[in-house]
Amino acid sequence: MATTYGSALAKIGASLPGHLVADMEVPVISDLPQTQGDLAIVPAELDDFDTSGIHWIPVPQNGIQVVIGESTGNTHWLHRGFDSPNVQWARVNDGLVLAAVRVPEGESGELIHTDEHGCNAFGAGTYAIRGKQELADQIRRVAD
Repeated sequence: MATTYGSALAKIGASLPGHLVADMEVPVISDLPQTQGDLAIVPAELDDFDTSGIHWIPVPQNGIQVVIGESTGNTHWLHRGFDSPNVQWARVNDGLVLAAVRVPEGESGELIHTDEHGCNAFGAGTYAIRGKQELADQIRRVAD
């Protein structure tokens, strides 16, 4: 079953933003970085982030809040794709890396953003979920 913007946002009870089409399929991308607001999903082989020694845990059925919207109240949720029970994740505090995700062959993961960016889907591989940084009075992570 393909993920659509409507089916992805229904997982978290978010309304569909006016700029998205509910039945549009979310593309599953495996080998390129993706961005979603203040986060980036980066394949581990393109990143300098070391995933050895990580304690992986299954992504729960109801998903996990990777970033809770600090400024806007919009949250980034990590979910398993449809028919993807073996997706794993780990909370990480390594500079701008906030989490790591591991997706087995034939499965997918989803990063869903409430009310704004819709859904990004990614296929088999290991990924770093990174925050973005900005220079204001100091260099800091962008707050959603």
